[in-house]
Amino acid sequence: MAEHLRAVALLVTTAWRVDRWRTAAAVLEPLGNVLALLAGLWLAVLTTGVVQQDTSSVVVGVVGLVAGVVLGWQLDLAGSQWRLVLSEKVAHAFDVEIATICATLPGLDHHENPEYRDKLELLRQGQGMLGRSLNALAMAVKSVCGALTVLVLLVGVHPGMVALVLLALPAVLTGGIQQRWHRRAEEESAEPGRLAAHLRSLAYDRDAGMEIRVFGLADEIGRRCGRAWSDHRRPLHRAERRAGLLAAARDLGYAAGVVAAVAFVLWRVLGGHAPAGDVVLVIYLSQQVQTALLWPVLSISGLGQTLRTAGRVRWLRDYAAAAAVRSGGLPAPERLTGGIVFDDVSFRYPGSDSWVLRHVSLTIPAGSVLALVGENGAGKTTVVKLLAGMYRPTEGRILVDGVDLADLDPTSWRRRLSAAFQDFARFEFTAGRTVGVGDLPHLDDDREVARAVDRAGATDLVRALPRGAATQLGASWDGVDLSTGQWQKLALGRALMRAEPLVLFLDEPTASLDAATEHGLFERYAAATSAGAARGLVTVLVSHRFSTVRAADQIVVLGDQRVLECGGHDELMAAGDHYAAMYATQADSYQPAPRP
Repeated sequence: MAEHLRAVALLVTTAWRVDRWRTAAAVLEPLGNVLALLAGLWLAVLTTGVVQQDTSSVVVGVVGLVAGVVLGWQLDLAGSQWRLVLSEKVAHAFDVEIATICATLPGLDHHENPEYRDKLELLRQGQGMLGRSLNALAMAVKSVCGALTVLVLLVGVHPGMVALVLLALPAVLTGGIQQRWHRRAEEESAEPGRLAAHLRSLAYDRDAGMEIRVFGLADEIGRRCGRAWSDHRRPLHRAERRAGLLAAARDLGYAAGVVAAVAFVLWRVLGGHAPAGDVVLVIYLSQQVQTALLWPVLSISGLGQTLRTAGRVRWLRDYAAAAAVRSGGLPAPERLTGGIVFDDVSFRYPGSDSWVLRHVSLTIPAGSVLALVGENGAGKTTVVKLLAGMYRPTEGRILVDGVDLADLDPTSWRRRLSAAFQDFARFEFTAGRTVGVGDLPHLDDDREVARAVDRAGATDLVRALPRGAATQLGASWDGVDLSTGQWQKLALGRALMRAEPLVLFLDEPTASLDAATEHGLFERYAAATSAGAARGLVTVLVSHRFSTVRAADQIVVLGDQRVLECGGHDELMAAGDHYAAMYATQADSYQPAPRP
């Protein structure tokens, strides 16, 4: 109950925040419903006046009936129209809040958290309900006000009519039972629902489209999606069937009570113990009790699903708040003097028992270029994620000029970073803005964007576009689509937008470029970033191409969850161990095959 009250408070405060006038006007609709329900009273007065030939009663009944119905209808109509506008505003407010929270969580560990993923999937499925939350809440309030009105009118006919209300009370119990069944079904269906959504998304994913067609996976994905969807819907259908049977039994019991109540009032009227209008009033109210007393239960039951969704918004808020509390608050340094130190760092991803890194100790001097090499899965990208603060070490710590990275404010630290990744984002903006988002204060600064494009070796690419930097990208927007290598050049330009980063990550930034283009790119990069040494710029390079790696100040070979070797190119080649073997293997692969 307390959780539901907090969810109601969330809905009301959100509505009040987005539109106070329409929120205040929401009382009109329940008032209109009460006036409409009083029609039964005016019908009773009118009937008694006609039977007793009492003109004043007839006039009162007619005036009350007409005025009540007309005014009640107008208030109900006005309230419902304002409520619909308010619902759209509330839906938008929740959409923005959910997107903002998900996008601004300090790290990426929540993506490996099954509870977070399941809660978010349930929230995604019920997100449309948040837009209708005010509708559900207003209908619940309207129904409760109507129920109180009918109760007062029934007692006015005869105190014994309360028995009719008592017959409707089991609906409260059945409504609670139905909510529990639906809640359990929703929780049980979350994981298969998430799987079905993932499989459906593959059918629309362009990157997956080629492999789906080459390997003939369409039917298999369709079958798996069908099974996952069936597993998702099965507990929900089971809960709905059980709820339907319970509702049928409840309604049969109530119908028997209505017949008995009408018979009782008719007996009193025939015996001269009640006015004739009471028969009309009871018949009218017996029809309304089904609506006025059972509908609140049904409305509150329906509201329960909305409140559970609102409760998940509160859970997401609490999750984000807890993540913010765990984050440090110290500002990032303006420059690096000592460097970055991995102090006995071990790491495994949340929910996994497998170590990715184990007891890694490493010093990256300020102003240096560090290259990470190793087999796939050796932990190279994990090191980048740890340095970016996307995850915290499971054991050990990372020091930035002697300060634990965990104590730095994540937002402040990331303002001092820049990065280009192998799995880069394809921002379908104009070409200039696709690069410019790498430094939001200079998003529309044509000069800075052009400089970043030039450093990335993408000047010819941008010039060749129909409208240059103003060209819309992305076929889905009727824009120009680019090859993977062209997208990667723009992503690299985005990474080079920030003028004074402290750490620059280049994680396979040229994987889609040829070796000659990569070599020229890094020559330009080295010349353009020499000024960064004054502020201690650290560059972390992850690449499989040793022609690029060899220029690094320090090369770290990762494998078996640890640092296998560390040193300069000449030093590691002289050692003749892991690095030398990998270098020789790659060099041999470029030699022409012998003629047969």
